[in-house]
Amino acid sequence: MDFKKWMKRKRILWHNHFIPSLIAAVVVAVLSFLYNLTISNIILFASVGASAIILTNTRSHHLFKLKTIITAYFIAIVISSLVYLLNTIVTLHTSINLFLLIFLVGFSLFLFDASHPPAIASSISFILLDRPLIYLIYLFFAIMMLLVILRFITYVASPKLSIKDFYKEFKKLI
Repeated sequence: MDFKKWMKRKRILWHNHFIPSLIAAVVVAVLSFLYNLTISNIILFASVGASAIILTNTRSHHLFKLKTIITAYFIAIVISSLVYLLNTIVTLHTSINLFLLIFLVGFSLFLFDASHPPAIASSISFILLDRPLIYLIYLFFAIMMLLVILRFITYVASPKLSIKDFYKEFKKLI
């Protein structure tokens, strides 16, 4: 491969991945600035950061769609809430909570065709928060808004994607 072709390939790589990575990092960093940095929040921001990188991908694949990711987070919050309620009845060891969350969320993601591993990490952070369920619901909606805004920014910033396609993707979500 000659130098000119190599530079062209690297430039395409740079344009296709630098801006989306920058957008994802800025959005998650701004959100993390608004919260206290606890262990559970650090785990949550790590998983949301991974989701943000996935959503800023401009390829059109099922795993990069808003519906898949939001369904995965919805499953994570529902199962986390159930495990949280179970812990109000009987206190379970952290390792049992981890087992339940990883197994139940992971299995449910496959059942609902919403494979998104960062949602499993989020479910772990949700249970570690040890806060009332309403807090989990607020947090879920904050994450969903963040992901929708991030996906919209991706459609606006990418020359490969059109706003009409975002509307179709968003419409499938609703």
